[in-house]
Order: sequence, then C-alpha cells, then structure tokens
Amino acid sequence: MQDTITQMRENPKFHRFLQPVDTSVDFRDATYFLRNDGTMVFSEGYYHGIEKPAEEREVLSHIVFVPWNEENPGPDYSQKDIFGCLYENITKEIMNTQPLDRFYPLQLKRYQEIDPTQLEKNRPVYGRYKSLVPVTDLVGSFPTRHSLKAIIEKAGEEETADNIRVVTEHTAELLGIAVDQIGISGSLSLGTYADPHDVDYVIYASSAEVKRMVRFMQKLTDSDEERRVREFGKYWPIRFWDWAGGKKFMICPFFSYLDPEEAPLRNFDCEDLGEAEITGRIVDDTHNAFNPTYLLIDEVKLDGRACPDITRLILYHGGERGDWREGYRFRARGNRVRFRTYRMEGGERKLREEFEALLVNNLNQVKKIT
Repeated sequence: MQDTITQMRENPKFHRFLQPVDTSVDFRDATYFLRNDGTMVFSEGYYHGIEKPAEEREVLSHIVFVPWNEENPGPDYSQKDIFGCLYENITKEIMNTQPLDRFYPLQLKRYQEIDPTQLEKNRPVYGRYKSLVPVTDLVGSFPTRHSLKAIIEKAGEEETADNIRVVTEHTAELLGIAVDQIGISGSLSLGTYADPHDVDYVIYASSAEVKRMVRFMQKLTDSDEERRVREFGKYWPIRFWDWAGGKKFMICPFFSYLDPEEAPLRNFDCEDLGEAEITGRIVDDTHNAFNPTYLLIDEVKLDGRACPDITRLILYHGGERGDWREGYRFRARGNRVRFRTYRMEGGERKLREEFEALLVNNLNQVKKIT
C-alpha cells in the first residue's frame, strides 16, 4: 500500500489537499484521514481519546476508500480516482444493495476483511460498527474548510471548481451564513470534484445557529417536492437539491460546532447497562443535526413503566441527522447507558455531567409513533 501513497505524492493536487495531523486537539466529525496502509478513513463524532497519549489514541471511524483490487474488483460505480490512484468506495455496494439495518454491520465485516487487526478490537458500545484506527497510523488529514478553499482557489481556471464556488456561495446565502463557515467533506475533500453528484458541506456554527438553519431546511423540503432527496430507501429532510452552472447538485449538510466545547459528547466515559427498548417524546432537538445526534426526551417508558432516569436519546451514527424533531413521539431500541462527560483542565479530566440515555448505533432502530 506504500506504493499507492508514493504514487499519490507525485500528484501536485495531493499536496494542495493533504495537511499534517494535529494531535494536540481532538478530531472533528466528518473528516477524512489517510492511513499508512493507503486507506482513507472517515472520522465519526467528536471524541477520539483526547485525554490519552497519542500512541494510545484511536480514531473512531469508517474505512471508506481502499486501493482498487484488480484481482477482486468492486462494482464499476464504486471506483474513484483519487490523486491519480484507483480506489474502491467499499460502502457504495452495501448501501446500494442492502436494507438500511444491514448497512453498518456489513460495513464492519468489510473493515475486518481489509484490516484484520479490527477483529481484535474491543469496541465500546457506541462504536459497535466502527473501525478503530491508531492515530499513529495516520499519514495526514483533509480538513474540510481547507479542502473547500483548495477547490475554490481553482475557480478561475476550472469550470467544475467554479460550479462548486457558485453553489457554495448560493448555499451560504440561502442559509444566511458567511462562506467561510463552510467546509467540504466526502470524496470532494479528497480532490475529486470533476463531476460531483452530491456536495457534502460541513457547516461550522453555534448549536443555536444550526438549529435555525435546520428549521429552514426542514421547511424547505417539507414544502417543495422538487427540493426533496430520497436515497437509499429513506427521505432525508435536511438534504436538498440545488442548481449551479446548469447542473443539479444534491446538498448534503454536515454540521460542526464552531466552539468544540458545545459538543455534549466531546469527552466521555460510557457504561453499558444492557439492551433496552423505550418509548418517549423529544423535547429538545438542538443537537439533532450533529453526529452523534443528541436529543433530550421525557415521558420515557421502559417495559411499560415510567423511567425518568433516561433523559437522552443518542443516535451514534450519521444516518438520521435532522430526522428527529421536537414533539415527535418515538419507540427506540438499543442499549441503556450511563454517560459521564468531562472537560479538560490542565491536561486532566474534570467531570462535567452524568446522565442515562438510550444509545442507538444502527439504522431503523428508532420509529415515530402516534
């Protein structure tokens, strides 16, 4: 796999996009990293062991792109040219052919085939279907705002880059934010913007500002059928279609806390109390569109009995961002857990909050009820 990295280093675009890994801060959600085996891994959430020494830290992530295997190739639609090297998006075939609740379990199986060390990992309950990649394996990162800037800098000489510029400016205007609050994730953050079908924006804002934008997007897609996105067997209320340069783009927003301290699950311990199924009502969806999705709930019932100790519903995956709104009643199955969250002071963890939650780590485990 080192041959792949060596080949990519010969591509001038590679050096425009790749940045050194900063281990002095915890990693953000929705960021790609290049691993020393040539794979591209995608961070999930905001907690990646910041309190530990770098040699003990692991990135909670998905393995998305792996060097193309000529002897055992994936489907043609999964192929991607990244910095002059052929890669396979290993999630594409699973997402195109499997039911929603099989996505993550089958992806984990692929991770273990590609990287046998994943078979030995002791996964926390919130990372049940994730890869755990040592920070010391990382060659570099593709920070989302840096990647978008690298694309837009070419707008004067490349039509496709100019289309991205136009749709970015239009998105910023539509959402009432500054252009510099926007980054880009997905394969575009790896320099593959020649013919984009969808644009994975990462929007940096306070949780209050994100809540305002999410309300706007939900209203937009609720009222305008032409804007609605249906993909992989579900409706995505905060994804929407937009147009630039005569082309149609799917806008797929991720959100990142402008102040990382606003992330309720930035640094924590999680104790698994066992499998559970509850019903309840969502009373605060401020963190609805982030990953993990963090919802305050009440009127909780466990086994038909009131259970006021469970005060949060946490979806530790990115597949239902923006789906769950205040006032919705739901039925959810997952694991009852106890979280202890911390802030860092002088290099030490200080307890911030303790609470119980119902933790969900797979799709189709939360249902709206009336």
